[in-house]
Amino acid sequence: MDDYAFFRDQKEHFLPITPIAALKAYENNFVPITAFINKSNSTKPLDEEPFDIEVIERLLSRENLELQSNIMLFGIFEKLIFDPDQEIALFAAESINIIENRYNKRIQTLKEDLEEKENLDKISQLGSLFYELAILNKKRDAIKNFFLKEALTFYTKVEEGRDLKDNELNTYIRLLLELKLNDEAAEKLENDKRENQTLQLLLKAEVEFSRKEFVRVKAICTELLNHIENLTEKEFVMVSYWMGV
Repeated sequence: MDDYAFFRDQKEHFLPITPIAALKAYENNFVPITAFINKSNSTKPLDEEPFDIEVIERLLSRENLELQSNIMLFGIFEKLIFDPDQEIALFAAESINIIENRYNKRIQTLKEDLEEKENLDKISQLGSLFYELAILNKKRDAIKNFFLKEALTFYTKVEEGRDLKDNELNTYIRLLLELKLNDEAAEKLENDKRENQTLQLLLKAEVEFSRKEFVRVKAICTELLNHIENLTEKEFVMVSYWMGV
């Protein structure tokens, strides 16, 4: 959904009342980020220059932001680091540290918990946190690859102990794709037997797209249309794109 469509057809969409509700709705892909900005008394998207530092600070103050929000903030701060105003550049550098430290704190807490008792769910959380750190550091190849390999280590432990849950499989496949392990990702999906066929097909399409097997991608997308009622708007857009390749 683009921002114009959201505000033009408001009667057809979920309308958050407060800034907090708008942010939560954005993080779950119900509304565009502009809905949060609008509720926060801003007149333009958060990542549009010139940046609204006050609104950015309000968003940064929320400690439990999801990955997409952190990605957006990271992108803003990476631009602001080069701002000629040294105070703003310093704010950007410190903000990046704040986000990374939040991840490090959560990682350290989980590792301490695991020293007391083995827990596959917490090992999975560690894998997810390292994966998110890798995505946030996409412009720094060495750091990104280090975090990806850490994430893979933890997800491998989970996979050895039990079947992956839907959200874990989703992250695990994307992790393999980031590491260019496309064949391993395809093999994992072929051997995976779960009831959520929509998720499997979406991931298979993404994997085959990465492998440049475009005929196979279109065949999978045709099958996905049988599950159209289970697709989110974002997923439907992706399927439409893949079918047009």
